[in-house]
Amino acid sequence: MQPDSTWQDGSVIHGQLDDDLVLFMEHSVLFTANVIKGHKTGYFLDHRANRKRVGELAAGKTVLDVFSYAGGFSVHALAGGASAVTSLDISAQALEVAKANVALGNYPGQHRTLVGDAFKELEKFVAAGRNFDLVVIDPPSFAKKASELSLAKRKYYQLAQLGAKITASGGILVLASCSSRLAQQPFMDINKAALAEVGRPYDCFEQTTHDLDHPVNFPEGAYLKCAYYRFLD
Repeated sequence: MQPDSTWQDGSVIHGQLDDDLVLFMEHSVLFTANVIKGHKTGYFLDHRANRKRVGELAAGKTVLDVFSYAGGFSVHALAGGASAVTSLDISAQALEVAKANVALGNYPGQHRTLVGDAFKELEKFVAAGRNFDLVVIDPPSFAKKASELSLAKRKYYQLAQLGAKITASGGILVLASCSSRLAQQPFMDINKAALAEVGRPYDCFEQTTHDLDHPVNFPEGAYLKCAYYRFLD
């Protein structure tokens, strides 16, 4: 099919779409995605296995989902039996989608949303002595071009430190990066240095990449990195 000059982002190019919201199931958990107005496809499919894993780790825990967007990690945590989940994102519109996704399931755990800049809100949690049993930090790409890589590394370092400071004793911190210009080992080295400065003993018990339907055929294609840290204090 040849491109049509009238096509725009979000155009329906074949068939008829009766509703912008598409209902789907991910690992037995219901979600909706806005395929017209949502970011990219309206949902990030490369993190499916990590969302499932967070759900497996969430039973009975208080959870903070940072850069939560439509609440993928939040909903899986609630489906996994989390006692309370906080979804934090700078976009109020995205958090409305997260609320709608939570409402699709009959989850006993509490869900609250927090609109704000992630760095500032995490600093507030640190200042207030607030902590969570399970913290997931999955930011957008900080390095979309080479000139942004140095700043991106500082941001990842800061997020790892903030995350470590608000994760409860014996809790789990999940750190992710989707910056293609930052390879997995440098990302892990940043996390290691940041956590060393905080000074808490931990075990990095799992590292993951893309889900199975994201084959990597060139170095920059390995953009998604995710690591799981359990604090031993």
